[in-house]
Amino acid sequence: MFPAIDKPADKIEVHRLSEMQEVVWRPEPAFKDNDDDHQESKKGKQKKNGWVSARRYARIPLKIIALLATVYVSVLSSERYFYYWVQTSIERTDMHVSEIAFPAVTIIPINFTSAVKSKDAQAYNLVQSVIWQTPMAARLTKNNFTEFSEFEDLDVLKMEISQSWQLNCKHFFTECQWRHKPMNCCDIFSSGKTLNGFAFVFNSLLYSGKDETWPWSVAASGSYSGLTVKIKRDHSRYTVNMLGVIVHEPTQYLGMSIDYSSEDRIVVPVEPLRFTAEEDVKARPLQMRRCYFENEVSKLGQSRSECIYRCRRDYIINKCNCTLSAFNKENITNGKDTSDTRICGVKDLYCINKHRLPLFSMSNIIEESRDNVFSTFDCGCFPQCDHIQYHSSTYTERLSTHTSHATEIEIDVYFQEETLFSYRSMLRFTLIDLMVSYGGIAGLIMGISVLGCFNNFLDHFACCRLPHDS
Repeated sequence: MFPAIDKPADKIEVHRLSEMQEVVWRPEPAFKDNDDDHQESKKGKQKKNGWVSARRYARIPLKIIALLATVYVSVLSSERYFYYWVQTSIERTDMHVSEIAFPAVTIIPINFTSAVKSKDAQAYNLVQSVIWQTPMAARLTKNNFTEFSEFEDLDVLKMEISQSWQLNCKHFFTECQWRHKPMNCCDIFSSGKTLNGFAFVFNSLLYSGKDETWPWSVAASGSYSGLTVKIKRDHSRYTVNMLGVIVHEPTQYLGMSIDYSSEDRIVVPVEPLRFTAEEDVKARPLQMRRCYFENEVSKLGQSRSECIYRCRRDYIINKCNCTLSAFNKENITNGKDTSDTRICGVKDLYCINKHRLPLFSMSNIIEESRDNVFSTFDCGCFPQCDHIQYHSSTYTERLSTHTSHATEIEIDVYFQEETLFSYRSMLRFTLIDLMVSYGGIAGLIMGISVLGCFNNFLDHFACCRLPHDS
């Protein structure tokens, strides 16, 4: 018996053999035909390369525009760092008054009536009105300064007159109270010549070496919580008519303003403001931060009040050709020959009063408003970066009748509130912020990053190129 034959498999094999037999040999294409195809392929590649070059060159103007935009925006960002970098903001609103020093208080006898009528007393009152710029000074005319020809060469800041009146602590004060506690007035007040003339000063720099607790401070606010003094109005040889009161920093000699009064009670509520600065602010120029740090003040050799006084004194020299005698003549710094600069006398008071020079003010600005021409001069005397401003709003009371004054003048200086605002200056835009700004601008407009630039640099070296899939 013969084995069965799988017919479908045989048919498949026969079909394959038939297909192999039908394969016919075809000759290769002629060389001419191959060259035509090569030329066409070459022309296609040239067209493609030209299109790629055109797209590449078309991007150049866009890249230039993006580069210029990046530079422009970077310059604008740089201005925030180089010109608008300091920001002063409120650091605290609940700072207690016990954390700061109580202000220094300067009391000046400005106007008096002599028991014996003399031109000495009138000349003294005139001098005090001009030097301290009392309200009466604005009403003075040139004729008021021609009545004292015998005092033409009188030094306006020499205090022989006041010394003859025996304006000493024991006779001047009748009662002193500090923080609700009675005190000996001569223990807390010092008398002598200040920058502008004779005065009594409390909590001043003169006590920095005498008392370890200086500068003194208080722990409360309100009337009679700070300094309260009573001044004798009637003395054996004179009667005090007007007093001037200045509140200022203990380390300075001048204040924000001066308050005048002839009433029986002078109340001076003080509103302090504290200013501090971060150490980073020191990196910027002085003309931009406009304040000195503590180690820079020692190099100056003078306080801010002394700087302002010298500036205003030189202003008097230029306007009136004379100088006040509070400082030595060799300290004059306006470039003029000191041997030719004379001391101001009574005859120069009209010129000083004409220019309205407020020598008691801590302001940097000198107003030169004359004949409807309004101009100012900046002394450039900056405060310490860590300092306190004492602003006062004075009011007065008359305790006696309208026909006569009381025998005493009471002065009450205190903090109006128990808390105060503390401000802090800081860098608004630091160097780190500037670097981040540059990086963000470059990435936003040009798509540049540090990592991308680094990789692009490494791709120029064969050993550092990244492998690419073929």
